[in-house]
Amino acid sequence: MPNSSERRAVVAGGGVVGLTTGLALRQAGFDVLVCEQEPQVRGIGAALGLWANALEVFDRLGVGAGIRAAGHPSAIRYQDPTGQVLDEHYADLAGVDYLMVTRQRLNELLAEAIGPDHLRTSARVVGYEDRADAVTVRFEDGSTTEADLLVGADGVYSKVREQLSPGSAAQEYPGHLAWRGIVPESAIPEITSERFVVGRERTRGGVVRSGGGLAFWVLAQLGAQSSAASGKQEALALVPHLHEGDWTFPLREAIEATPEDKVVRNRVMAVPRQTRWVGGRVALAGDAAHALSPHITSGASLGIEDAAVLADHLGQSADVPAALKAYEAGRLPRYAEAYRRVDEVAEASVEPREFAKEFFGFIRWMLG
Repeated sequence: MPNSSERRAVVAGGGVVGLTTGLALRQAGFDVLVCEQEPQVRGIGAALGLWANALEVFDRLGVGAGIRAAGHPSAIRYQDPTGQVLDEHYADLAGVDYLMVTRQRLNELLAEAIGPDHLRTSARVVGYEDRADAVTVRFEDGSTTEADLLVGADGVYSKVREQLSPGSAAQEYPGHLAWRGIVPESAIPEITSERFVVGRERTRGGVVRSGGGLAFWVLAQLGAQSSAASGKQEALALVPHLHEGDWTFPLREAIEATPEDKVVRNRVMAVPRQTRWVGGRVALAGDAAHALSPHITSGASLGIEDAAVLADHLGQSADVPAALKAYEAGRLPRYAEAYRRVDEVAEASVEPREFAKEFFGFIRWMLG
């Protein structure tokens, strides 16, 4: 049982942002319970990249070294289908930390750091009652629990956001499809370049190492049309948009080496820009607050940043509602600008050099 003077927090969602939020709130002095709707913590989406802002948060929380050891230091560099390098706007980012890591391993490490006493699986948060002195959290099985704080880190289809801001359902990011997979490095030709390609027909893709002897491949298209083909067939059909000439680009081989049922195909969903992230003793973080289209490769890093900022405010004030208001006041303007820039990057995807220019401009802005 927590000390009677210790504040208690419930975090809805046991993904990257939910687990990070739990760790950050623990460090801020809360007794934390992270609630994951699935029977076990798992990683959906193959792998992800962590920018320097996220890695700095993990260092603060004492898990940075383990996460770096599990991943692969990388960089996002671009070229066009002919192999021409698009580095004009990259130079000042060359020394910036960027780490590729599988979602499954990242979530495992964060769950280990939280510990089983602070993690409940098969526990889907479906609603809450927000009162002046506490918040009652409701679960799908009909049970409830009391807390001083509820954080909705339950993703793009957040039940917490649904109650906090009715009418905020996730929407399709127009015509944006993504295909991803994980394969052993040994299954594909040597990765001589970990650059991504900006190709014809608004496609992007590449293959990068993701740690543990594994490689991550991704292919995405803005303005994509659905087809009757399988996800694997769709991805293979788009490879010619990304590769012409005799330079080495193992994307086709990586896709072919991925079992059909292991190809992750997503129609990209995004959360409309929100004007409200908090209410009383309830707050949103990560995709629940701002799921952005993944063409800026920063959704996880921004959500991890949310977790740290939220915990900082709560650690500095005993007044939970006031701390949440301060958190919201700082995040809303940042994300108003993020939404604007995300759309600018998407609009530039017709021409590789313009895409690279806008993309690196977004990263430079995000990292300050």
